[in-house]
Amino acid sequence: MKPFSILLIRLLAVYLAINPIVNLSILLFNPSLQSDAQLSQWLPGLLATTVMPFIAGVALWFSAGLLAHKIHDSDSTDLALSISETGLVRAGSFLIGVYLFVHHLGTAISQWVWAGIVGYGSLAVVLLSIGLMLGTRFLGKLYRRLKYFE
Repeated sequence: MKPFSILLIRLLAVYLAINPIVNLSILLFNPSLQSDAQLSQWLPGLLATTVMPFIAGVALWFSAGLLAHKIHDSDSTDLALSISETGLVRAGSFLIGVYLFVHHLGTAISQWVWAGIVGYGSLAVVLLSIGLMLGTRFLGKLYRRLKYFE
């Protein structure tokens, strides 16, 4: 299960690093936005929505093995082709939590910087995503209980 989790973590890392850069390229090559916007006005939002996911993607790429070990440390047999349903739930909840955390934290920061408002919805998702990332063992046990509760 660990090699599969490493692969999934690295796929998420590539997505987190590349997607904001592709979205930014559309903004940079739009001629109407280049003349109207000043760099000092949109730089904090740019950092929150582009640089932060890129850094998170690079960090995930290099720490994929360590994270997979933390997610699946209770697995006694770690065969390359052994994929359990509980392991998939634990790995999936962690990856969904990381994606939601990076996306909504950038959204909350850019809303606060650009409009001066606090994005309570994004902050709530950030808190829930922390629970998804840290509660992988609990979610795996909950899945196992719900699956065999007939």
